[in-house]
Amino acid sequence: MKRKIVACALCFALAVPALAACSENKAVLGKVGNISYSDGVLVYDEVAGASGYKVVFKHRGEVVYEDRIEDTAIDMESLGLYGNITVTVSAYSADGEGLSTDYTFVSLATFGNVIFEAEENLYNFGTGKPQSNFRNNTLAHKGAYVGGIDDAGQGVYINYLCPVAGTYDFTAYYCLDEVAGFRTAKNDVWINGKKQTEFFYDKITGWGGDRFDPEQSKTRITLEKGWNTISVMKNGSSADNWGGFAELDYFVLEGDGSKYDVDALDSYGERPSAYRLEAEMGSPRKKGDTGSTECKNPCIVEYGDKKFSNGFIMGNIENNYDGVEWHFSSPVKAKYSLRIAYAAGEFDGSKTPSPTFIVTQEQVLTYKNADFNKMTQHTMKNLPYTDWGDVRLSEETVEVVLEAGKNFIYCLLLDSADSGFFQIDYVELTFIEEVE
Repeated sequence: MKRKIVACALCFALAVPALAACSENKAVLGKVGNISYSDGVLVYDEVAGASGYKVVFKHRGEVVYEDRIEDTAIDMESLGLYGNITVTVSAYSADGEGLSTDYTFVSLATFGNVIFEAEENLYNFGTGKPQSNFRNNTLAHKGAYVGGIDDAGQGVYINYLCPVAGTYDFTAYYCLDEVAGFRTAKNDVWINGKKQTEFFYDKITGWGGDRFDPEQSKTRITLEKGWNTISVMKNGSSADNWGGFAELDYFVLEGDGSKYDVDALDSYGERPSAYRLEAEMGSPRKKGDTGSTECKNPCIVEYGDKKFSNGFIMGNIENNYDGVEWHFSSPVKAKYSLRIAYAAGEFDGSKTPSPTFIVTQEQVLTYKNADFNKMTQHTMKNLPYTDWGDVRLSEETVEVVLEAGKNFIYCLLLDSADSGFFQIDYVELTFIEEVE
């Protein structure tokens, strides 16, 4: 028994020098000192005897990057790491690793150019030539563009979280061809519900097929810090001087190079407080003379003292299945609440409006007698009259579940809901919670 104890003691005694040697190695390498961050570069002092440095970066408590490097200066932009960052640095050599040093700093991002794809900012998607729609073309930027911007109010509608308030160059890449003698076209640019400027298109490029070769039109827009809506839309018809038809590939917002803290944008949220589905940016559904349901119902521009969100309201919603269709891409499967900004006038024999909402993942094609009555319906019953053109946001809400990715949202007049006539200005779509 004593021999075993001695042996164990001997093993311990033999182990002590090894532990001491390890401690000596760490002591020899020492801690990394004088860590600092300035102008996008993280630097620290060289440690004598080190062959390199282990770096671990964390953002919001999670490891976002780690590596072993030889340099004592790190360009943070090359790593693409921004916000409130904690880095842990330790020197190492073939014999061991030194003690680590933590350093917390704010890695600032640069407000550079931002690209918006026209086809990624549509609420109406592939709904036929009368409406603005997604079109594939391998020659287009990212392989697609938006065409069919034929009627007033049609175009694209962008939600953008701007990091720095200011006035910036904004460029549209477009295609244009001569139609009915028109060799020019223009689009209005509305920011946060107010018209700011216009895009003027005057270079004939041709469109579609192997002739796709977009030109540029530049203007300037003023954005707030936080969420902004940017509408680029046609305002005019073939009856006026601006009756030409431009097709839109993409837009470039030219940032001014300002530095900003990405974490400071958290207060604005991951998404707008509410998405606004403008009626004119969706696809109107109107029963035609033959009884078929068509995607054709020009919207009404604001007039006199009548003011509408984004400048337009959708009217003529008078027959079964009349209304608006939107394409909406939800980032996650989630529950949303819906409110409607509407107008409705009272007349002899009228009924109060009862708009019905239906959500599908496949577009309900515009053929005669599409049977919406077999689909799940969410109806607002008997909304108050307002008078035509006098818009009111409904106090009543309905809740719908949208799948992650593509969804089609319909707001319709249905005879089965005993609805009266109404006009649609917009629908407010508010995120509630994710669902499984």
